[in-house]
Amino acid sequence: MTGSEILSQLIAWTPFLLGGFGWNILIAFLAAVIGSSIGAGLALGALAKSKRLAKVCLIMASGFYRVPTLALMFYIAVLLPNEFRFPSADTVYPFPNWIKAALALSAAQVGFTSHNLVHSIEHWRKGQHGAALLFIPGWGSNWLITIIASSSASLVGVSELVSRCNKVVNATDSFDLMIPIYLYACLLFLGFCYPLTLVMKKLKRAMSVTYGKPVQTAEAHPSPE
Repeated sequence: MTGSEILSQLIAWTPFLLGGFGWNILIAFLAAVIGSSIGAGLALGALAKSKRLAKVCLIMASGFYRVPTLALMFYIAVLLPNEFRFPSADTVYPFPNWIKAALALSAAQVGFTSHNLVHSIEHWRKGQHGAALLFIPGWGSNWLITIIASSSASLVGVSELVSRCNKVVNATDSFDLMIPIYLYACLLFLGFCYPLTLVMKKLKRAMSVTYGKPVQTAEAHPSPE
């Protein structure tokens, strides 16, 4: 293929690829909702007056923080059924793989939220509002990492961006298109995540200026694979 032919193919397949990228964003969004909700519950439990409850929540938070996302995704994909029905109901509902992928990716969100929200609440109670609010850009940065990690959902059959790149390569039967289309996928991730990363950095800098020098907090990082 010539350069113009490759460019023409990329343009032609762009709507198909963007549809896959939409699944990446949806999976990351659902993972954030699930993970942040559970993580917030664990954080509140860790600050409870009951020492036993606090200890259990801290242990659970630490466990989620270290869960290997890729291994968990395979376990969930295998162990959870592909369909289910409610008790005393005849209708069978599918259990799609994209929800299973979101459940696996939510583990990292649980770990991040539970660990950092504890410190954020403690800072807020001490009147250190600037340090407490640093949780927001930290959470945003962690969510961007989840978007990138959602590409692993292709391994359990989700038709997201990377999976659709594979389908395009197979459909065109062109080795010349392989490297350009995966680079194109990288540019889509970069084009979405990089501007938001700059927004998170600007927000963090603005908070530092508004509230003075912040207390150092844990940085967002992906779960170990």
